[in-house]
Amino acid sequence: MKTNRALIALHMLFCLQEKGCFSEEQIKDELDVSRSSFFRAISEFRCYLQEYKPYLELIYDEEKGRYRLVETQIK
Repeated sequence: MKTNRALIALHMLFCLQEKGCFSEEQIKDELDVSRSSFFRAISEFRCYLQEYKPYLELIYDEEKGRYRLVETQIK
């Protein structure tokens, strides 16, 4: 089965729920997707959060090389 952006985003959400973070390499390796597919999924994930969960933001922690969710001031 071809891995589409929705499946990539769902896997990201699962990783966030289970581990609190994920890395680009982890997602690419686990799902066998390209770098461009990964970043398209990140973009869609962020658009979803902005529309439906504006109090959450997906950020990249450069120090740790991981993405994680943080709560913002907006509710």
